[in-house]
Amino acid sequence: MKKLYLPAIYSSLFAMLAPTIAHAEITLLEQNKKGDSLLSPLSFSVGGSIRPEWIWTNGPNPNKYYSRGHDGGSRLRFNTDYALSEHTSVFGQYEWGIDFAHALGMHGNYQPGGDRDRQRKLYGGIKDDRYGTLTYGHQYGLYYSVIGLKSDVWDNDGHAGATGIGIQGDYDGANRPKNSIMYKNTFGPVTLYANYLLPEDDYHDGSGYDYRRNHGGGLGFDYAITPVLTWSAAFSNTEATIKREPEEKKSQQQISGTALTWQPGNWYLTSTASYYRDFVPSTRERSVDHYFAGSGYGLEAFGGYTFNIEKPFLKAIQPYIAADTLRLKSDENFHSNHVYLGAGTTITKRLSVYIERTIATTTDKEADSTWMTFFYDF
Repeated sequence: MKKLYLPAIYSSLFAMLAPTIAHAEITLLEQNKKGDSLLSPLSFSVGGSIRPEWIWTNGPNPNKYYSRGHDGGSRLRFNTDYALSEHTSVFGQYEWGIDFAHALGMHGNYQPGGDRDRQRKLYGGIKDDRYGTLTYGHQYGLYYSVIGLKSDVWDNDGHAGATGIGIQGDYDGANRPKNSIMYKNTFGPVTLYANYLLPEDDYHDGSGYDYRRNHGGGLGFDYAITPVLTWSAAFSNTEATIKREPEEKKSQQQISGTALTWQPGNWYLTSTASYYRDFVPSTRERSVDHYFAGSGYGLEAFGGYTFNIEKPFLKAIQPYIAADTLRLKSDENFHSNHVYLGAGTTITKRLSVYIERTIATTTDKEADSTWMTFFYDF
């Protein structure tokens, strides 16, 4: 009976949320540009995604909650925007990650000791349709914005891109770095990105080592070669200190990445390539002097075609195939290869399901697995 609790509870959540969302209201406060009150230029909206997930692996699986049903990354977002003029506004976003199974006390359906909830993003800034957008806070990093976002389109991804293989994405700058500044502006077919990472408090990795980000920064661009073909490239450098009393050592963590994205008609085709230097934690026994794996590279590719069905409970289906490979050089002798076969089915405007098979060939003998994740997006 315990295995039935999670889908039942998520179904109840869908039922409670659906009437509210359908009738009103993602936008809770809408800007009134013709109004003359102090609140007229203000908008406020709420969004998010509820994600029940099941994972079945070939062979023994120490994470029993995977197959019993667990939360696959639910989150709520709160957005606000205040227009200062016709061209300029200030804005902010808070994104709150919630493990619903943990929050509801469903033992056996979440990782013991894991976070019940956590801050995913919290940032604010100013945007102008002539001079670009400047933001500060806990937000997407430069590498993810330019490269990682392009291939973050299937379920069990992130095994070769920098956003999922560093020491911790909130700190190392590749995914959602805290205490960061980002600038973005578009000039014709080119969108430029630049960011700066300010110093951040220590991150404790759980094995006796402390990671401290001292500072960092990066540059990147998207170039629309044609309306359906985009070339992207990014470089990021983070100076960090690894400490284990009484030793410490500074490292220059570097990421170079490029991506090519082609979207003709209903196709979505993308490939990315990334080079890492002192970025991926070592797969061998670590020390302060050899905490990172030296150099390595990651490749990712995805191809999917969307069939638009447009029926009452079947809007579209996207079969896809994806692959990635990660190689770490020097003394690591590590490789990781995955092939993914799956399909994303859009049931209604807000509800979809992904079913995906992961075929793994890795040095650490990762088992093949099957993933099923429901997405209720609002």
